[in-house]
Amino acid sequence: MHQLARSLPDDASPDLALRVRADQLHLLFRQSFPAVYISVLVAAIVCQTLWGEVRHELLLGWLFVLCFCSMLRYTLFRQYWKSQPQGLQILDWERPYALTLFATSSLWGLGMLWFVSESTLLYRLVEFLFLLGMSAGAFSHYSARRYMVMGAMASVLLPTTLWFVACGQPMEVSLGVAALLFIGVLIQAGNAMSAAQADNFRLTYRLEAARQKAEQMAHTDELTCLENRRAFFEQGQVLANYCERKRLPLSVVMIDADHFKQINDRFGHAIGDAVLRHLAEQLKESRRKSDICGRLGGEEFAMLLPDTPLGEAMVLAERLCRACAAQPMRIDGETVVNTVSIGVACEGYTIEHLLNCADEALYQAKAAGRNRVMAWSDQDVVAS
Repeated sequence: MHQLARSLPDDASPDLALRVRADQLHLLFRQSFPAVYISVLVAAIVCQTLWGEVRHELLLGWLFVLCFCSMLRYTLFRQYWKSQPQGLQILDWERPYALTLFATSSLWGLGMLWFVSESTLLYRLVEFLFLLGMSAGAFSHYSARRYMVMGAMASVLLPTTLWFVACGQPMEVSLGVAALLFIGVLIQAGNAMSAAQADNFRLTYRLEAARQKAEQMAHTDELTCLENRRAFFEQGQVLANYCERKRLPLSVVMIDADHFKQINDRFGHAIGDAVLRHLAEQLKESRRKSDICGRLGGEEFAMLLPDTPLGEAMVLAERLCRACAAQPMRIDGETVVNTVSIGVACEGYTIEHLLNCADEALYQAKAAGRNRVMAWSDQDVVAS
């Protein structure tokens, strides 16, 4: 369990932080697309409401520029959905998203400031309500990224709010102070929501990493990093079924470390583990991509060789046997000979039967003096 915990991604790791940012940006693209239309629709309503209060050329000019920026945002969204960026590629879209967002929200803030400066008190109240609604909309659409929601709300509401505070009139000052309090509340809530979403994304990645690690540990021998007995039988039977359907030869090679108990008794279990890891590395170097190699238990290993007749399997086994004998380990100035005995079989497509046949050949190899390869046949065990 401790090993599993150490293998999980750290919350502060750069890779995890980038993946969380990518997920947040993808969420922004998904949930903020309606805001493009809403912004233009509300702007048209504002123009209609202020038509008799503010100069027409000012209203139409502001609406035209806002529609242009909204069209840029719409084009950005279309290109995003068309290209369908995956993984961290999404981060390349963050800068243009932020630029178009802040351009649109700044137009709202500066435009409404201009309108307020030309309006009577009653219309200032109406314009202020529009600004509060737009800032609340920014909170709901852009809360996935903290700096975006804060920037959007501030650029929409802050210019008019500061103008109210600086105006000096009691009503405007009261509205400005109330707006500042409102901005503070929204920023605090936006920070909390953004942090909660980031924590949720991080938790999702950690749970997925834990699931993958647990699955790997269930199928991998911890000492040698080869397939364990369970994985060898599960994957092996699938491979055997495939060979049977295609009428391909299937061979199994069983390997047993010679005098392993003596190595443990003389040098200790830590050295014995090192010998097994060394043998596992030699097995990995010997196997092909299509082969399955696993530790069945103790010092016993097996290799399953698809599309391999008995003769070819014997060649591979003999090469492995010679390699092990030629590469003894040096421990505390002493040479530890780690030879192996090997049994080979190519008989049918049932894993248990193949292993039993190879195990019988392995037993004969040990009885004949170890450090050798024996092949099993339906007649007798044949020496290499």
